[in-house]
Amino acid sequence: MLSRSLSLLQKAYSASVLAVLKRFGYNVENLNGPKVHSLFNVMTMEHNVHDLFYRLYLWLEATVSVTGT
Repeated sequence: MLSRSLSLLQKAYSASVLAVLKRFGYNVENLNGPKVHSLFNVMTMEHNVHDLFYRLYLWLEATVSVTGT
């Protein structure tokens, strides 16, 4: 019973994350693919920074790279 409740919470969380990404104009259909679980898609944060990021008080913005790196 606990695992089912946890599974439902995880699905609800995933749905809300996708909704936020969609709202910011990201094409969430691109998230599914052969490399969806690649370590290149992982970001680690210190707990306090993660909390700010989670609450959308801190965010990332795309930049134009001059050197291509």
